[in-house]
Amino acid sequence: MPVDVTSRYRLSKSYQVTDETGTSTALPARLLRTRDDVDFYNHRLTGVEDVEYLAWRYFGKSAAWWVVADANKLIFPLDFQPGDTVRVPPASGVGRVVRTRG
Repeated sequence: MPVDVTSRYRLSKSYQVTDETGTSTALPARLLRTRDDVDFYNHRLTGVEDVEYLAWRYFGKSAAWWVVADANKLIFPLDFQPGDTVRVPPASGVGRVVRTRG
C-alpha cells in the first residue's frame, strides 16, 4: 500500500491483514505521539467548535485536525463535547518564549 510522502503515516510499518475477503495491507488506525517537551494551550470548547475548527484556528488549515486529536487522550475526535478542555500543541513554537540569558 503506497503512502504519500506528505502523510503522517509515511514512516509507519504496514501490516498484512487477512479476513474472509482475502489479504490486504493496512496501517495503524492512529499514531499516538506524546511529547513532554512542548507547552500545550488549553482550549475550552464552545457549542460550535470542533477539532477541525481548532486546527484551522491554531494551524491555519482544518486538515491538521489530527494534530489536535493526537495531543489529547480521547481516541475518537468527534467525541469532544462543549465545555471540554482540549490540549492544542503550539504551531512550530509560535508564541513560545525561551529565555537564553540568566
